[in-house]
Amino acid sequence: MIENWAEVVADRIVGRHPFRQGKLLLLGAIDTGKTTLLGALVNRLARRRPVAVVDADIGQSHIGPPATVGWTVVEESGGRAVPTDPERPLERVNSARPARGTPPGGIAFVGDVTPLGHLLQLTAALALCVEQAQRAAAVVLIDTPGLVEGGAACELWWTVQRWLRPERIVAVQRQDELRELLGGLQAGLSEIEIVETPAQLRRKSPEARQAHRRRLFEEYFREAAAWALSLRHLAVRSAQRITPDNVAGRLAGLSDDAGQDLAVGVIERWQPRRARMTIRTPQLDTDRVRCLTIGNVRMDAPLGWSG
Repeated sequence: MIENWAEVVADRIVGRHPFRQGKLLLLGAIDTGKTTLLGALVNRLARRRPVAVVDADIGQSHIGPPATVGWTVVEESGGRAVPTDPERPLERVNSARPARGTPPGGIAFVGDVTPLGHLLQLTAALALCVEQAQRAAAVVLIDTPGLVEGGAACELWWTVQRWLRPERIVAVQRQDELRELLGGLQAGLSEIEIVETPAQLRRKSPEARQAHRRRLFEEYFREAAAWALSLRHLAVRSAQRITPDNVAGRLAGLSDDAGQDLAVGVIERWQPRRARMTIRTPQLDTDRVRCLTIGNVRMDAPLGWSG
């Protein structure tokens, strides 16, 4: 049963709801299988119509690099459901081509791989990506990080529910670990379905989770190059005081004049007197950059990760 539990649950959820339009938000602690369940839902729903997927799991990203919320659109025609690989539950999302006539998706920079201390940034990035995704597809599925216990978690997801008003919330839990969080969600705003995680579901070690982040960063920066940016006409934002000594190696988001993130980069050098900063990032149109947001994640050569 554990091998196909996500398939069984996805069949049950899709069987109950037509999913012609609207937003579905998945909540659950780390290693409860919510991303595997999301992959199974995408597997079924994308046969009927284009489906947008928003990935807000900023520490274990499947769309876009870590420290960002990412979104994309998946469309398939026909075919039968195939088992979802629990090791790569959203591989079909990553490899799928964008639906015809829709944008390929985008990212919104949060600046760290944990929501703690960055609840406002995560909420804003999530709202931006969901807004963009809704313009591309009638059905939007939203994956979330594993912060579900404690006051900060409750405030985050209660606020997200009031802001996004998802038609459905699927809460994946072991025993009753979401009791406090679910007690504050308003049933009138969303239809709430509770899914029990199989007790035998394997948990990842902290080392495995960090290794996954490292692979994602390495993949994103594989063909990156160094770009020199003049800061004379850029807005520069940082929640921490920065100096030439402590800014090198930090992750940064690069956005345009509409507030859309264009890329994520690693700061190599800052020259305050010349108002110049060198950043390593994938191919970038530097003329479009209007804002530089400096995050808390520091990259250590060769593309490691430290928080």
